[in-house]
Amino acid sequence: MSQWMGAMGAMGAMGAMGAMGAAGGMGAMGAMGAMGASPADSAEWPPMFVDALTKTRGGIVEPYPAGNILKPGPPGPLDSAARLSNWAPSVRMHIALFELIQALDFKCAGQTATLGHRHLTAAGAPEVAPITTLVRPAQAIWDEQVKRVEYWAEIREDRASEILTQLTPQYIFWNAVAHLNLQLRPKTLQLINLALGFASFVEMRFKHALACPRPIDYSPHIHPVIPTPAHGSLPSGHATEAFMVAHVLQTLLPHGTQLKTQLQQLAIRTSINRTVAGVHFPVDSIAGQLLGQCLGEYFVWLGAPANPPGPTWFYREFKAEDPTVDFVPQTKPPSGTQTPSSVL
Repeated sequence: MSQWMGAMGAMGAMGAMGAMGAAGGMGAMGAMGAMGASPADSAEWPPMFVDALTKTRGGIVEPYPAGNILKPGPPGPLDSAARLSNWAPSVRMHIALFELIQALDFKCAGQTATLGHRHLTAAGAPEVAPITTLVRPAQAIWDEQVKRVEYWAEIREDRASEILTQLTPQYIFWNAVAHLNLQLRPKTLQLINLALGFASFVEMRFKHALACPRPIDYSPHIHPVIPTPAHGSLPSGHATEAFMVAHVLQTLLPHGTQLKTQLQQLAIRTSINRTVAGVHFPVDSIAGQLLGQCLGEYFVWLGAPANPPGPTWFYREFKAEDPTVDFVPQTKPPSGTQTPSSVL
């Protein structure tokens, strides 16, 4: 997998980071659209171009002499990662996502959903190394959590501009912290969007499995200020993606350790804003932070060189036990159990 991540550009171009670049569609599946193509690659070809090119060809093309046919070079070996540079960014995105997802294992039992990494042991036997487990909260948790959502609604006027701006991926906010220059760092943008796309696939699978209702389903007093998304509440997708990108940036940027606290605070504030808006419970963000941290570590591990082996991820379990729990600022990642390097 590391060859594919390396071919995506990894973060090698993230040295001297400048201003801000392009923004894309929504969260993280919209990040796939944000990989946008140039007009020459676009399916939206202006009809005038068809007529113009037809007339131009008629005026410049003469019959070829026999055998005057261009022959591209041999395509080379099958499934070469080096060939990724030939494709449009959106195509690279889909290929890399396929590679990321095919190694995942997802299982449900009772009220629990677990994500794992499929691999072979040294003896060649199939094995699954757990990445994270999320447990669906009991009904008593939701009955109390809705009160926390009503409490956070008091600061909606103060957070309104942030809530609206953060409906799409937080490029402008990450740039404000890390001084990214995504227009001049297209591979960095592609890597961030790949992380967002990967997070989206995983979080949606958890959301479907756990099927937790939204705050508005518990009380008409919530009155969300933005449309309530048409999928489950837990885990929070915004929290998952914000904490995953924070980990990727603070780990792979040359000066990432200096940005760690601020990136984590940004992820916390982004997560809380979803509760302020009335579309998420605090426990959704707690689960999202845990999932995002696990996915960030897993994502970095997949892209690390095999020799010497890089650090693996920590396995973490989310289980809400305190109905009155709130999502309070805590930049330290949730504790967990180190996955053994034998997974490699």
